[in-house]
Formats: sequence, C-alpha cells, structure tokens
Amino acid sequence: MKKNLLYQEAVESILSRVQNLQVHNPPLWGQMNATEMLLHVNLCNQEIFDATAPARRTTFKQYLLRIIALYIAPNFKKGIKGDIKKETVGRIAETEFDKQKAQFIELTKRFPQHKSSITLPHIAFGNISTNEWGIALYKHIDHHLRQFGV
Repeated sequence: MKKNLLYQEAVESILSRVQNLQVHNPPLWGQMNATEMLLHVNLCNQEIFDATAPARRTTFKQYLLRIIALYIAPNFKKGIKGDIKKETVGRIAETEFDKQKAQFIELTKRFPQHKSSITLPHIAFGNISTNEWGIALYKHIDHHLRQFGV
C-alpha cells in the first residue's frame, strides 16, 4: 500500500484504524487526550484545503529534514514539536469527541478527490510537492493514531 493520503487505499487504512479510537484511549506518549488529538489533526488537515499562503524560500535544513522524515525514517519521532498554533491541550472538551471524529473522517475522505495542487509551505519541510504533502499527511495521522494505540 502507498502510504500517501492522496490514495484511496491509504485513506481506507486510516479510516479503519480511527474506528477503533475511543474517547478514553490513553495516549502512549504526549499530553493530548483523544479529542485534543483529533482537533489537532483536523486543524492541520483543514489548513490544506484553506491554503492561501505563498511559497517561501526553503532552507537547506528544511530540505534535509524533508528527505529524512518523508523518505528515510519509517515514522515521525515521538515528542516532536509542531506548529504552536495547532497545539490543542486544554482547548476542547472530551464531550466533543464524536464531532471531532466525524470531522476527521470527512476531511480524510476528501484527500483522494483533491485534484488541485497543494501549495501551502510545510512548517518544517518548506515548499513541498503535492505528492510529498500526501506522504506527510499520512505519516502525521499515522503518528497520532499510533500515539493512541490504534
């Protein structure tokens, strides 16, 4: 299976795993609860569809990180820091779990049908191709599902 969220097979794999996620699944690492994790992923994924940011200069460090993270490392490392604007600890009640899970499913299903280029620069990898976005999106979601044992 291609581990790229732009492919239907990858989406189906992710969706079958998220069905096993429950509100009280404890995290294996990190501070987010399951609802906060879903909100975090939803914010990141929604940003792809709302992208309006112009391309920026990609640094050599970003280029190297992209190669390692997307093509060499099998998974994203535990405990890596992301965009501070997408931190969700304490920002949502656990009672919103079902709503966040439904939004997660809806957003995830949209990726294979998304035919336009994704031009949003990645916060850690700089300017990346649409295909690389598909890989990064899959690895990001996989990272958080593994965080909750699913």
